[in-house]
Amino acid sequence: MRVTRRFWLTLTAIGSLIVGGGLLDTPLLVVGAVGLAGWLLAMQFAFVRGVSRLKDELTVSQSLDRSRIRTDAETNYTVEASVNAAGDHLPLSIEAQIPLAARMEAGPTPDVDLGASMQSSSVTLPLTWETVGNYTVPGATVTVSDGTGLFTQSFTTGPGPEITVESPSVGPIHVGQSGKRLLRGVGEHDARGRTGGLSAEEIRKYVPGDALKYVDWKATARLDEAHVRNYEAESNRSVVLVLDHRQTLGDGAPGETKLEHLKAVAAAFQQRAEATRDPLGYVTIDDAGVTESRVPVARAEVYRSCQHRISDLDTETETPPTATTTATHTGTMTGMVNPAANTQSPIEATLLAYRSAAGSKRHLPDQPLYNGLQAAPQEVRSADLLVICTDDSNPNELRNTVGLARRNATEVVVFITPSVAFDTDLLTDLDTAYERYRAFDQFRRELNEIDSVTAYEVGSPDQISAILSGSPANTDQRGSV
Repeated sequence: MRVTRRFWLTLTAIGSLIVGGGLLDTPLLVVGAVGLAGWLLAMQFAFVRGVSRLKDELTVSQSLDRSRIRTDAETNYTVEASVNAAGDHLPLSIEAQIPLAARMEAGPTPDVDLGASMQSSSVTLPLTWETVGNYTVPGATVTVSDGTGLFTQSFTTGPGPEITVESPSVGPIHVGQSGKRLLRGVGEHDARGRTGGLSAEEIRKYVPGDALKYVDWKATARLDEAHVRNYEAESNRSVVLVLDHRQTLGDGAPGETKLEHLKAVAAAFQQRAEATRDPLGYVTIDDAGVTESRVPVARAEVYRSCQHRISDLDTETETPPTATTTATHTGTMTGMVNPAANTQSPIEATLLAYRSAAGSKRHLPDQPLYNGLQAAPQEVRSADLLVICTDDSNPNELRNTVGLARRNATEVVVFITPSVAFDTDLLTDLDTAYERYRAFDQFRRELNEIDSVTAYEVGSPDQISAILSGSPANTDQRGSV
């Protein structure tokens, strides 16, 4: 317990009354001094008892909205205090202790004040983490004072939450098709299938059904073949990210896994959607099913939520909140696919991918990606642009998922990490690696040929280049891949 300046002024007043009473021979002043001293002792006793009781009734919680973050990224730190008391209590203030590895941006002060009649209060602070490592938020400092301002007492709560700060991202990323890198920036989706627009975006070959008003006659004359010009749509497009973070996405060197590459791609779409104010939603899926989902909305908190979710993704199995919803679709399957079999023939997989929407509400064994997308809300499945980020570990499942996505969404973009590019042991045998890559690329081409579906490969540029170096020496053969 500490005494304040007011306490010392009160003691000075008591001493002055005693001295004055003696000098003036006025017993009444001495009696007043004794009474004031008694009151001071009573206030001190009451304060000690009040602090002891307050420690039992006070609850201080500290929380971070993320347990894993990258350097220079922002997270919200919340301090909340509540007093479980029937009546008034001693007033108090709580000061949050900001870790040295974090920087607090301009905003509210890191203090929570609880007046004598207040039962709870909280403050949320934006923190930016600057140094890689594991950190624990220090305990907050609680300062209690009495109503008269004579005494104060401070104590520290227990430590707060832990957070892991990671390096910013993986290195350069290869996003492309058949070994050729994508020229357009990731996330800069086109407006294929939309009518009207603000500005011309690209020229492509004419296909039956294209409106004649979009024919680019100069390009047609120059190229001696009918071409049309696509346009950026005037209205915003709803974008939904389907993020696979199952165990197989953990393949690769530490910090350079399949998941880390796909997270970088997904982050580019999130940033693009936020910049253009496109409605954004997401679905994350692990081996147990859907772990989190949001319908597409154009709001700042949704963009932040998506950014945080992408950063927090790892390959550890989470408890799926939608397990009950997914289970409702479980049942006996009828038709072309055998429900008792865990594998499907290519023809079965192809037929399933193109089944009518009326017969698609079926739960498929060992296909959480397909089942998770199927269990998602209609607003998620029917997005204008559905972006699927996954690997090639289960081609049949991915075919089914893309088929389901295409039946609902306007346009589907698939980013696939080829397993061969993340098998470091296999890269010593480039001939085998190249043959596996050829098989992967053939699968990617099959997906890419589906109407309104575009499929890309994602990996390390060095790994892709190393695999392609195992191709036949003939330039024409190498180019055919």
